[in-house]
Amino acid sequence: MRFGWLTLAHSPSPDGDYAAIRDLVTQACFAETAGFDGIWLTEHNFTGESVYCDPIPFASVVAARTSRIRIGFAVIQLALRHPIRLATELALLDNLSDGRIDVGVGHGTNYNEYEFVGYGLRSDDSRERMEETLDVMLRAWTGAPLVHHGKFYQLSLPELRPRPRQRPRFLASATRASRPFQSANAVALFITDSNWPLS
Repeated sequence: MRFGWLTLAHSPSPDGDYAAIRDLVTQACFAETAGFDGIWLTEHNFTGESVYCDPIPFASVVAARTSRIRIGFAVIQLALRHPIRLATELALLDNLSDGRIDVGVGHGTNYNEYEFVGYGLRSDDSRERMEETLDVMLRAWTGAPLVHHGKFYQLSLPELRPRPRQRPRFLASATRASRPFQSANAVALFITDSNWPLS
């Protein structure tokens, strides 16, 4: 059995953000010292619910200060991200961490509509955006050149570099509506709904 440490990165006020971020870096490093197998970082925007907002640059600090612990995302909100920028950032992070990244993905939470509005989006097409973003990322990491003509993105690039250090490991948020997506894309479940039967 393996054990992970989920960061609950809440900061109650902007005045406390700096100290909260520093404390979380300390906790993440302590998780490795204490023998945990992984640290899981969250993503929420604008409210201090996840004080570092974007877990990717935060993860780069954790990667630089640790050597063994796996660094996971619970979850990256794909609907809010550009697929090529995200693929590049994650590939670089995977190289910097020597292949210790686990990528949990989701479309974002419909309860936090303000997160979508803050990026000029709405949640009504967030699942479609997530699916297209993940498709582009996987293709960018595994083949070249990449030409994509989708609903949300028109992309053409010769090659994405750097490539990830390891074969990408994905986990998807486990909600009823996400189940067909998980099956079609062969991603593991990241359980977030304790009332949902797996059978």
